Amino acid sequence: MESSSTSLASLTAEQRADIVLDVIRTRRVVRRYTDEPVADDQIHRVLEAGRWATTGGNRRIHRFLVIRDPKTIRLMKMISPGMLGAPSAIVLICLDHTAIDAEQTREEHSSGLVDVGTQAMNMMVAAHALGLGSCPVTSFSQSGMSTLLDLPRTATPLLMVLLGHPAPHTRVMRRGARTRLTVEDLTYWEHYGHTS
Repeated sequence: MESSSTSLASLTAEQRADIVLDVIRTRRVVRRYTDEPVADDQIHRVLEAGRWATTGGNRRIHRFLVIRDPKTIRLMKMISPGMLGAPSAIVLICLDHTAIDAEQTREEHSSGLVDVGTQAMNMMVAAHALGLGSCPVTSFSQSGMSTLLDLPRTATPLLMVLLGHPAPHTRVMRRGARTRLTVEDLTYWEHYGHTS
């Protein structure tokens, strides 16, 4: 059987781009999940995607904590106003202070917040490619989460990626929301504010 890397290598750059862009374009935030558990190999592939995200200075100052216990997830929800669904698994992205070079200033590793975003996005794109739903959550009590999960003082919880099998539902856009912004709606060339 041909490996996925071999089969991708046989495609043109445009074909590979079409596949990647289709996954990115069709991904949605999912807040409703079925009770079906997420398989270990699927979680591992999502974590691999997070591991391959770009990081400032190629520093790896974040760690991933996977939570699958339903009781723990229910307790996490109680201190997370941003968690609207009941996922089967959660990946909590934490800043690991022991991984930060002691000689760096806080400003030098401020890219860590950007890194959390790239890790989360990679995870969500991979989850969608695997047929899973996902949702990023930053609205939670950091101190409450640290206590609940018995995190060491050297770990700061920054973002949760909720994972689960999407439950069928009708997507409803908020009132007045534009459903289709184009690249042209969002982009200026050479000077900000000039469209041509």
